Amino acid sequence: MRAPIVFVVAVIIALSAPAYGQDIFVWVNSLDPSGGDFMDSPPVLSGPALIDYVDVGSWSITMTDTGWPTDPVAREQYIWNTFYAPYYVATPPARWIGHFDATTQAALNGYFVDHTGVGTMVGVCSVMIQVDDLDGDAVLDEDEWCQPSSLSGAVILIREGTGRYDGYCGEGYYFGTRDIQCPDTYESFSYGVDIWLEPCPSAVENESWGTIKALYQ
Repeated sequence: MRAPIVFVVAVIIALSAPAYGQDIFVWVNSLDPSGGDFMDSPPVLSGPALIDYVDVGSWSITMTDTGWPTDPVAREQYIWNTFYAPYYVATPPARWIGHFDATTQAALNGYFVDHTGVGTMVGVCSVMIQVDDLDGDAVLDEDEWCQPSSLSGAVILIREGTGRYDGYCGEGYYFGTRDIQCPDTYESFSYGVDIWLEPCPSAVENESWGTIKALYQ
């Protein structure tokens, strides 16, 4: 069974050759069915999207699961022991904060948005997942593992897009909810993200991926 979460994501998106023009505001809102299963290898969180309130598209986050066990029981225990258990916060409201980023994984997670017929945004992201400890006893209970929860995060757009997004950089923030119907391990996600884009400065073009990723671990 997967954990109830606050799902925090920092996304680095690569946009290709520079293009100079007006700043762009983009709104991406996930649509049902959206979500994924951490028991899959690799786990892919994805679904349809409504973009700029009227256009269709899709989104996905491909989790990096290098070194994760494939046996479901061992995999579930590994995820908890590696990403959640070390990051318990006792200060009320008590919680575990799962860290899926370059400090706990072999690489950052992949991020992708397809604005159908308009362009794509491609990059990497870190993920933080919060599990509330409802009784504050530092012991994970099943109702804590399976309860619905909220999600939020920050988005950083760097390089490597197509169409309208070619040559643009930017940032944004998202908010939403997550739900799971235990004992099913599939997690449903619903969120919206505001993205502000502007033409990438030439200095960004020359940054190595190693330097860029280090900035957003």
